[in-house]
Amino acid sequence: MASNQQGREIRAAHMRERRQLIKMLGATAFLTGVSGCGGSAPADGTAPPPSGTPGVGGGDAGRAIDFTLPEGWDYPAVIELLPFGHGVASGDPLADRVILWTRVTVPDADGWRAERPQGLEAVDVRWVIATDPGLTDIVGGGTVRTSRALDWTVKVDASGLSSATSYYYAFGALGRTSIVGRTRTAPAPGDAVDALRIAHAACTSYWSMDFHPYSRIAERDDLDLFCHAGDHVYEFVDTKGWYRARNDRFDLEDVDFRKWFDAEECGRRYALYYSDPDLLKAHQSLPFAIMPDQHDLDDETNPDTGVTFTEAEAAQVFWLWTPSRPPLPDGSGAFGPAPSPDSNIAAVPRAAATQLYRALPYGDLGEVLLIDIRRHRDPEAPTALEQLLGVAQTAWLKARLLDSAQRGVTHRVIVNQINLSQLRVFNVPVPGVFETLGLDPDGPELYTSGWGGLPEARDQLYGFLRDNGIVDNVVMSGDSHGWFASDLVETSGLPAYEPLTGGGTQGVVGVEIVPSAFGRPGGGEVVAGSLYEAANGRPVHEDYENYRRIYVPMGNATMRLVEPAAQLANPNLRYFNWRTYGYGLAHLTNSEVVCELWEVPAPVRSDAQTLIRQFRSAVGRPHLARDFAANPTSGLRTAAAPDAEPAPATDRLTG
Repeated sequence: MASNQQGREIRAAHMRERRQLIKMLGATAFLTGVSGCGGSAPADGTAPPPSGTPGVGGGDAGRAIDFTLPEGWDYPAVIELLPFGHGVASGDPLADRVILWTRVTVPDADGWRAERPQGLEAVDVRWVIATDPGLTDIVGGGTVRTSRALDWTVKVDASGLSSATSYYYAFGALGRTSIVGRTRTAPAPGDAVDALRIAHAACTSYWSMDFHPYSRIAERDDLDLFCHAGDHVYEFVDTKGWYRARNDRFDLEDVDFRKWFDAEECGRRYALYYSDPDLLKAHQSLPFAIMPDQHDLDDETNPDTGVTFTEAEAAQVFWLWTPSRPPLPDGSGAFGPAPSPDSNIAAVPRAAATQLYRALPYGDLGEVLLIDIRRHRDPEAPTALEQLLGVAQTAWLKARLLDSAQRGVTHRVIVNQINLSQLRVFNVPVPGVFETLGLDPDGPELYTSGWGGLPEARDQLYGFLRDNGIVDNVVMSGDSHGWFASDLVETSGLPAYEPLTGGGTQGVVGVEIVPSAFGRPGGGEVVAGSLYEAANGRPVHEDYENYRRIYVPMGNATMRLVEPAAQLANPNLRYFNWRTYGYGLAHLTNSEVVCELWEVPAPVRSDAQTLIRQFRSAVGRPHLARDFAANPTSGLRTAAAPDAEPAPATDRLTG
């Protein structure tokens, strides 16, 4: 294992290699749009209005910008793509518009916290959207301005688009262009859409494994949407997740490794993740819909200063750095009208930053609802469901569910941070395993941080769904670092629930899939870490190879005892695997939903993936029935993959 000093030396060597590459590429460009606005953000986090005319360069126009990396520059970015070193992304599509995102990164000798990198106070960024990957059939575009107040991020709402259509987009600034992104609008009511295909992941930890699962998702050219159920970007690195640190950056005080303590450090963590080639490829390939969990937004107090970086401030960074559509600040979950194509979406005020729940209509086949069970709890609310979700969010959720049913929408896809279905306590022949896993063996349920801590809330939600005949629900959850596939029903035993068919006296109100994680340790690795530390008296990272070679198989063997015991005690738990990693996929049609669990080798990069389970659930009779034939589904609509090279430097992009 490298020491802290060795880690710094490795990073320095990497930076020298990157500088040499940039010199070979002749990385110099010219400024095409600079204005005199900028400065830091006001105290409430809102962005100041831009001065001057959008798209018109200021007094510094024409001055050379040098993209050669200065000595000591270590900001995480794909330097070959500068100034768009974090690629492009899209998200939260509606039938007629979609969010497009990028960031402008300019290296500066004063470092990554430079107030005015190379003298820039703001940059005008052009964007276009087209129906073809070559960007010849342009259907929209504009010029927006970014500055330090927005952490140099660019976020536009491309509107006036056709529904259920694939589009391609790119950005241009400082004489250069971004790579081309691919996105897709949602269907509108009445559109002849035979299927919706949605990929799903959670708990994606950069330091815990290579991000190759993102590439497996990006390679699918028939997806409509990617849903992330939380812990999209982590504020910390746990001791069992130091996989990448062995290879590159093992330094406990490194700003990219330790917890973040302010908005710039939080944004830098997004920069680290978004410069990963696999995540960059996924961002480039399809639209995202993200509901952050606790690690994305937790309060963090700087031990040296005592200053707390709050959840709301972290949420502001989330809105700047993700292609997510901010709802109105009134708690309604609704969206406002699209701004001008020459307007960057404004920074979200701190007071409204944690208003994260929202819905994306997907025509007659689906409604995607992103709910937040973390940040709106109200112990004084009149009902258990309102205590968990808050009064306003509960009212919004019920109204959206009823409205979708009344409009005849077939499926509701609910993105939910923590397992909705219960995991009741059960006996296993391994003393102390629940305590090792951080679970409560004395309660009726093992998970108490979410729905399991207030089971009456779950019962009330299920009762509402059943009473209103809203039973075709697909819940996409996260947080548990394992594969969970469940039928949603209050009572999991006979006569209320019959596991072979999903029948019984009570009635199933939907199905749930938890798609393991990208590297965050599941039960097998948690047990393995505890065994290693008990036997060796030192942390895992000091002997990572032996930990993985000897102790991880031991931990997984323990889980092979736990998993069947859990399913025996919870008959509605249709599949449970706390040993492997990957992502989920839902293929929704008018007659059924097919849920697929795709395992990906971890932690080392691999092109392999395996369909480990496939379930079918019929419309009107929800139940995860295993398909033993397990033939992977595919979409009828495909769109050409975007090119890995930057877009052509046309007048529409570079002036």
